[in-house]
Amino acid sequence: MLIGLSLLSLWLLKPPAPVPADAPATVFSAERAMRHVRQIAQEPHAMGTAAHAEVRNYLLQELEKLGLQPQVQETTAVNGEGGAATVGYVYNVVGRLKGAGATSKAILLMAHYDSQPNARGAGDDGAGVAAILETIRALKQEKPLQHDVLVLLTDGEEYGLYGARAFLKHPWVKEVALVINLEGRGNQGPSMTFELSPENGWVARQYAQAAPYPFFSSLAYEIYSRMPNDTDFTVFKDAGYSGLNAAFIDGFVHYHKSTDAPENLSLRSLQHHGSNLLALTRHFGHTSLDQTKGQNRVFFNVIGSWVVNYKSSLNLLWMALTTLLLFVTVRVALQQGVVKGRGIMMGFVLYLLLLAVVTILFYLINEFVWAQLPLSHRHNGVYSSDTFFIAYLLLALGLFLLLSWLVLRWVRLLSLLLGVFILQFILLMTVYLLASNGAYLFLFPLLFSLGGTLALLLTGWQGSYAMQPKHSLILLLFSVPAIFLLLPIAQVVFTAFALQLPYGTIVLTLLLAGLLLPLLILIMRTLIWKNAPLLPLMLLLAGGLSVALAIAREQPSAERPLHSHVSYYLNSDTGKAWWATRFANTDDWNQQFFASAAKEPLLEMYPHASIQYLKSEAKAIDIPAPEAKVLQDSVAGNARLLRLRLRSPRNAAHLELALKTQEADALQSIKMAGVELALKPIETAAGKVYFTRLHGLPASKEVILELRLSSEMPLTLHLYDQSIGLPQELVKAPRPAHVIPEQGRDSNLTVVRKSYTF
Repeated sequence: MLIGLSLLSLWLLKPPAPVPADAPATVFSAERAMRHVRQIAQEPHAMGTAAHAEVRNYLLQELEKLGLQPQVQETTAVNGEGGAATVGYVYNVVGRLKGAGATSKAILLMAHYDSQPNARGAGDDGAGVAAILETIRALKQEKPLQHDVLVLLTDGEEYGLYGARAFLKHPWVKEVALVINLEGRGNQGPSMTFELSPENGWVARQYAQAAPYPFFSSLAYEIYSRMPNDTDFTVFKDAGYSGLNAAFIDGFVHYHKSTDAPENLSLRSLQHHGSNLLALTRHFGHTSLDQTKGQNRVFFNVIGSWVVNYKSSLNLLWMALTTLLLFVTVRVALQQGVVKGRGIMMGFVLYLLLLAVVTILFYLINEFVWAQLPLSHRHNGVYSSDTFFIAYLLLALGLFLLLSWLVLRWVRLLSLLLGVFILQFILLMTVYLLASNGAYLFLFPLLFSLGGTLALLLTGWQGSYAMQPKHSLILLLFSVPAIFLLLPIAQVVFTAFALQLPYGTIVLTLLLAGLLLPLLILIMRTLIWKNAPLLPLMLLLAGGLSVALAIAREQPSAERPLHSHVSYYLNSDTGKAWWATRFANTDDWNQQFFASAAKEPLLEMYPHASIQYLKSEAKAIDIPAPEAKVLQDSVAGNARLLRLRLRSPRNAAHLELALKTQEADALQSIKMAGVELALKPIETAAGKVYFTRLHGLPASKEVILELRLSSEMPLTLHLYDQSIGLPQELVKAPRPAHVIPEQGRDSNLTVVRKSYTF
């Protein structure tokens, strides 16, 4: 029964079944939405590329069909502060679904339509874009909402949230009262509303009421608010707007890869995205948006879509009750003489030691696993994440039970259990003080486990291994909250971090096992052979076999390709070129570029280079270099104005600029594409250099650079243009089916430099 409850708690995380394309017109259909995904994610479509323009044209046509009279917001935005700013040239696609009410408040539905340079972008964020299009189609089949619905399909999210920043300059932004953003960090799994705006009480209540498949957590809110991660929603949240942010995160190994393709996208995840979005838009469309903020609340899923949602102030009551139960339980155990104070302290120390030992062992296990995957890059995730999760769960439980078996030779079962309670109470208090709205995860499992143990003591349990059937039933009933709260979160944490950081999952598993200790020991004692505990040995064996199976499944294939990193750099001034990769280990494909390689910065290309690359000389081929043409060079007083037209004859996607003068303070101002940049110089061996980028060259493939500097002061400009893809004439062995480009903005690039002095 215990195993059944555990499996049920994980199964209930499944997204809803997809709705077919022939469903009623007012219903969201994942199959209908998938038609858009297939069009959007035919190929990588990063900003500045031809494919990016094709996707934009498709979206404009679809919004036109829906009667939204779409427009393109063509403008610039700046990302970054502190002298390291970059510019994005964006083409946001916007539209409006008119409401019937006389209100100036509007709901903003947002997703980004650009992809990473080497990703097809089905999950990130084709699914979000498609969900919005299908939602608008469904809304058009019924009476208008009271509020207008604004559609914002942003550009440049992948390079720095440029589109969202740019929309803050749009006149419609003044009407926005609520923002709903859809994202993707994988290609499957439930659509989690992982982020709400500050003062989330009103939004949380409305979401729990209206979403047909709510999946959110105030713990996730507390954690994400402390992380450096950003999405388009961050821009609006920081600007004071209310709203929510949803994404699916399973299938992380496909994130930002070419395998983020329509054929790999889960229809269930798309359905979850869209079912919630349609229901929420309908609900908010007929709800007053005059007051969208309220005191933060505690909220979380318990079983499937069953949500607990209450005022934060009630946490104090639950904490007081837990404290009282802990005191009473310990006191009753001492009064009944079934434990002693010394035994409880020993139980506390031994449980703490057990946690530390198992965590250290898992560090060694995890490092061993990575050693068996020399061609895998840790930041990418693994294909067999579910198998690794089961394996690590089995190993953690097996190690815990085996060590508990040894520990229980030194201390009584009840003493160890009370030690577990005291340690977890300390953890609970720490979390409560640091992030009170996330403390529920440890509060309710501990509260019910204390209640169950007190009930056992009051019904005659002596704290031994021997239990009456009623005692076992009490233990099982009071263990349900721990199973349904801790185990799903352990699985979500592993989905998010996998082998990069599995220790959160391990600790949560050990905390759960500690609360289930009497039940686990009872089961273990029924499986004894010649005084040897078979259960932990069986768990360790099953875990070891699962690890071996998961490792075997990571072997590169066309379905599970390895990620290979290499880019081509050409200095057109010196006529020299290099292959470069960030990784020390080459694979069976990119090793062709690094027969004779050294690990050092790309100083031949960038005067300020500091990142260590594995690089090798390459053949220099004839590629048109970026151009800088003087439009104005004039002096007024002590100031020189230099206006340049920068252009990429080969229609590259991005530009980079490194600027150098003889005196560092001679450069007074820098304006690119009409945007003033307050850059700080970078110290180099050859002097100070100013560096910036323009992401997403406009359709004309040219941009104006305006510089003000001291009169008669010469300027050196190192100009670079970047295109996605390698020069195919230099690739001797074509990329096989089991190899795809590594993710990232410096992977699979051709970069050409040309220097100018003015």
